[in-house]
Amino acid sequence: MAELAPGAPGRRPPRIPFYRDVRVLGVLAQIGFVVLFVAAAGWFLSNIADNLDKLGGSQFICRDGTSSFRCFFDFLSLESQFPIAETPIEYDPSDSYARAIGVGLLNTVKVSVLGIFLATVLGTLAGIARLSQNWLLRNLAGWYIDIMRNTPLVLQLFFIYFSVLLVLPPIREAIQLLGGPIYLSQRGINLPSLVFTSSFTTWAAFVVLGIIQAQVLWLLLGRREEKTGKPTNRATWAFLSFLLIAGIGWRVATTYANDQGILVAKAARVRELEDVATLMENRLQVDDLSDVEEMVAGGALTAAAVDEAALSLCVLENAPSEANLTAQLRRANVPYRVERFERPDQATAAYAAGECEVYAADRATLAAERELLEDGAGHFIVPIAATPARLSVPRLEGLNFVGGAKLTPEFSAILIGLVLYTGAFIAEIVRAGILAVPRGQTEAARALGLSETQRLRLVVLPQALRVIIPPMTSQYLNLTKNSSLAQVVAFPDLWTVSYTTLNQSGRAIQVMLIVMGSYLAVSLAISALLNWYNQRIALVER
Repeated sequence: MAELAPGAPGRRPPRIPFYRDVRVLGVLAQIGFVVLFVAAAGWFLSNIADNLDKLGGSQFICRDGTSSFRCFFDFLSLESQFPIAETPIEYDPSDSYARAIGVGLLNTVKVSVLGIFLATVLGTLAGIARLSQNWLLRNLAGWYIDIMRNTPLVLQLFFIYFSVLLVLPPIREAIQLLGGPIYLSQRGINLPSLVFTSSFTTWAAFVVLGIIQAQVLWLLLGRREEKTGKPTNRATWAFLSFLLIAGIGWRVATTYANDQGILVAKAARVRELEDVATLMENRLQVDDLSDVEEMVAGGALTAAAVDEAALSLCVLENAPSEANLTAQLRRANVPYRVERFERPDQATAAYAAGECEVYAADRATLAAERELLEDGAGHFIVPIAATPARLSVPRLEGLNFVGGAKLTPEFSAILIGLVLYTGAFIAEIVRAGILAVPRGQTEAARALGLSETQRLRLVVLPQALRVIIPPMTSQYLNLTKNSSLAQVVAFPDLWTVSYTTLNQSGRAIQVMLIVMGSYLAVSLAISALLNWYNQRIALVER
């Protein structure tokens, strides 16, 4: 019988040895990986157990003095006993280690969120400028990107902190940026900020209602465009409707806000805020307070006389009542000076001693404190109108700025460094995303008569986002992890506070696990948010 050819029908294929079978090799590779993983995990856990044995039972001390593995993290309830320079929440050295680490985590989140936002704006502008037809703009963007990308971040932080921020002029010679209420000095950056009053929640409800109403109007006008084929300028009408609802909410919140007030003596004859201006006019012997500056300049009044006659205020530190009252006094050109106190009883004692003429706070606090005065019936609580938000502007008083927001040199250094460094990488990602859009899209947009701004906003960038978002996620995660370099400029972020906790408590393993878990949680949150957005903008194939 003739032997069948190797490829002829009816002949069995040659049997492949198991060590050459791809399926068998794949299974063996997976088994080998599992074995190596288990061995590595076992070694790691064994090493931890050995180190814990060497450290002794002090690592597991419970509150009752005994030792148990259940008390692995009980040290977090002990007093931290160290100060933290910048605290977004109330903190005292007598607070626990848990609260101290929480303060550090909040500082890290604050730096990361602000850094991500500002780096995105800077990187997007630099990436677009990199493709500009303007020679100077294109090369400036290129030089910025090359310098930032090719120098270590630590070196940049040292340069920004020691060679830029710490060599700024003293606070009395602070640089006023662009002539506005932004001041640069050795103590940091002082800039305006918003102060929210109790009526802000009412206005916020109207703002949410305005956003919902604008979205509904956008959809209705979109359907009308589809039916008629005529444009209706949806963006303008939706924005105007939002402004209308927000404006109505602002008016309503301001009208019904009645929780702010001032405490004054009846002898001052102040029954409403307008009477304060009349009181100061009589005291300075002028017909209109708006003429005081001209009179001082002309010599009719001296600055010392105006300061001596200024209305003295007692307020609580960081209370919205100060920003609310002083904003109205400035509008009425009333000169004033402020004494700030940490507690209401301190302000009440100063008011009772005659150190200030007016005590400004919320009306509930004023009513309670008036009852503690010996002659409480001889004092009025005058209601003061309060808008949902007031702009607090920094002013130099004595040896420091008051009002507004303050960015310390340490916070400014880490924020500026992270923004400049990460912005350079984002710029290249944006540039690559724009170049990834087919040239025909740009030519079609120009053929339709779109301007360069419209071309970028409506045609190029929406398509480039699908290329930009994945690598942008990595840069956001890098910025968050690079924030741990804040230690080189003494900013109390998560790692800096945790390192201090480690040194004081001796709980190295616990602290490291907390730090790793915290960074992991923040990174996963950022990744989840950007992955969700990436799915929203992804092309859907039919």
